[in-house]
Amino acid sequence: MKGRILVVEDEFITAADIQSHLKEMGFEVPITVDNGESAIQNAGELEPDLILMDITLNGQMTGINAADRIKELYGIPVIFLTAHSEQATLDSALSSNPYGYIIKPFEPSGLRASIEMALFKHGMEEKLLESERTILSLLNAIPDALVLIDRDKKIIAINEAMARRLGKSRKDLMGTGIADFILAGKVKVDPGKIEPVFHDHTPVHFEEEHGGRWFRTSMYSIEDPEGCIPCIAIQSHDVTDMKHVEERIKREGLSQIEQNMEQFLILNDQIRNPLQVIGGYADLSDNPFRDRIGEQIRIINDLVTRLDKGWIESEKVRSFLLRHYRHGEEYPPGMGEARDSGSCSGPLTDGDPGR
Repeated sequence: MKGRILVVEDEFITAADIQSHLKEMGFEVPITVDNGESAIQNAGELEPDLILMDITLNGQMTGINAADRIKELYGIPVIFLTAHSEQATLDSALSSNPYGYIIKPFEPSGLRASIEMALFKHGMEEKLLESERTILSLLNAIPDALVLIDRDKKIIAINEAMARRLGKSRKDLMGTGIADFILAGKVKVDPGKIEPVFHDHTPVHFEEEHGGRWFRTSMYSIEDPEGCIPCIAIQSHDVTDMKHVEERIKREGLSQIEQNMEQFLILNDQIRNPLQVIGGYADLSDNPFRDRIGEQIRIINDLVTRLDKGWIESEKVRSFLLRHYRHGEEYPPGMGEARDSGSCSGPLTDGDPGR
């Protein structure tokens, strides 16, 4: 069997004739009905692949009304049958987006062609819907807010995370302009940054603040098979926690540097001052080990000098951090004075009084 078809026709002889032709074509036609209410009921029970629906039916419901209800409930494709060809009737039928429209009387070959075309079209739409559902599932699996916009800056795809951020349902957002949400402050994207992405393959990254949270927003161009860019993706990743960690690291790093600087100062005072005393004592005495003592003093002094250079480098890093993270403040209270008024007098040389 090629498929199951439900025939809805108010004229018994016509319905039987259509049923006979369809069976000869290899279709299954389990039943024919003559009113809209029965059509809706049997559509749900039989789950046909297609419905041939006469526009004029017995009962209160027209074929157009029944087709609308069946489409809403089951999504089954419908081909309209009618003996009327007036434009008003045609317009009314077309408003239901049918899969075909056949005027009676018709040729079996024309009926076959219309049915096969409708089934093919419906099959392609089902595949497209399945692809869209798969894509949506993938989009929603991403915790980041994500939206696709076309060249008219209209939303063509959006995940739940971005929909929540914009404050509307996905259904309501489809087809709306992203510029409306930029102006409302829902998305802080410079409109001038969007257009170049349609002409360049290089992603654009920037950070924005929204509702007390920080987001790293990226815009990527999406190519079609011909290499054109019909749409771009805007992805927004919440980096608030990362920023808090960075700030803590900066604060702790600055504190550690200041502690190291204090230790350098203490080390300088506790080593250099005794070295000066020892060196002076060795020069004033007739100690036979004076030269060896002097050599050891120079070795220790070189080590302290290297530590002193480390202090200077730490001070440069500290000053950089202060300028960038403490609004230009150079020294916390007491730190600058500690370095300037320390007792260390620099490396010992052969010209020092203690030598």
